[in-house]
Amino acid sequence: MRYDRVKRALDLAVGGAALVLSAPVQLAVAALVRVKLGSPVLFRQDRPGKDGRVFQLVKFRTMLEPDPAGGLITNEQRMTPFGHRLRSTSLDELPTLLNVVRGDMSLVGPRPLRTTYLPRYSRRHARRHDVRPGLTGLAQVRGRNALTWEERLDLDIEYVDSMSPALDLSIVLATIRTVFQRSGIAAEGQATMSEFMGSGEPITCVPLVEEHLPARVEWLNDPRVRAGITISFQASLEDTVTWFRKAAEDETRADFACVSQDGSPVSMFGITDIADGSAALYLYVAPDLHAKGIGRLTMVHLLKEAQRLGLTEVRLEVKAENTSAVRLYERFGFHVTGEVPGEAKLKMTAVVR
Repeated sequence: MRYDRVKRALDLAVGGAALVLSAPVQLAVAALVRVKLGSPVLFRQDRPGKDGRVFQLVKFRTMLEPDPAGGLITNEQRMTPFGHRLRSTSLDELPTLLNVVRGDMSLVGPRPLRTTYLPRYSRRHARRHDVRPGLTGLAQVRGRNALTWEERLDLDIEYVDSMSPALDLSIVLATIRTVFQRSGIAAEGQATMSEFMGSGEPITCVPLVEEHLPARVEWLNDPRVRAGITISFQASLEDTVTWFRKAAEDETRADFACVSQDGSPVSMFGITDIADGSAALYLYVAPDLHAKGIGRLTMVHLLKEAQRLGLTEVRLEVKAENTSAVRLYERFGFHVTGEVPGEAKLKMTAVVR
């Protein structure tokens, strides 16, 4: 396409000039990141570009490093006021100009997302990789991270089908306005955009089977999961298989695994001690997917299953210090009914509607 060559020339000229002119600002931001967040100053991550070719994206760091012992697990816990300001002003994106100059990216185009998302796109949404990813794009000026994934990807395809000099100029001007307004920085209730689990139904929840148990053992022994749940024992595969076979014969419980579109387990939940329309619950999320919206999606499936079982009330226990889980449960109608004697745990109950 003729505009592709013109667009690349503009990217090189404008991106190169912006990289040089912003150097003093980048040096100042780098110094602040070093002081506020420590080392490394830069965040580097593989991202898919045009035709799915992978390159290394470069940005300024905006979060503290994960530290389960210090309570830094989720994105919300790791995000600092300083990091939030960097994101809201888009100053964290300045080093990405280097990706534009190199040809990995364009100034305007669909934002580069994670490589793990590649197999999750529908055939239509995979067309977002027909062009170079952009520093800004149509989705960023029409809602940014406040959009749903479906809306965001639809806008990416609209850009691919309508790419022109006039559209690019309008997006650049709108981006300047959006940055000054600092709107749509994150999805509601989250520090960043939620995990994209796939076009269509993001996750599917099925009865727990033995092939899910290795993931369950791995999660229950991960410090990031143990920091937020109420069990204290160390899980082993042998003991878990024994538990599962016994639980499968228990008519007062039902255990489930939720999987992504590629079949990978992303969460697990159980409804236990079912009696007289009431039951206890548990919910685990894969440690790498904390604060990615998986807990919220799993709760939707969990409560649908509770309805199917004819339950009228459900209850659970949660560590008092696990404030992100408490907020999640509260959004689904749970309220604190008391504390577990001698333990730093809260009892929470909800009416099934």
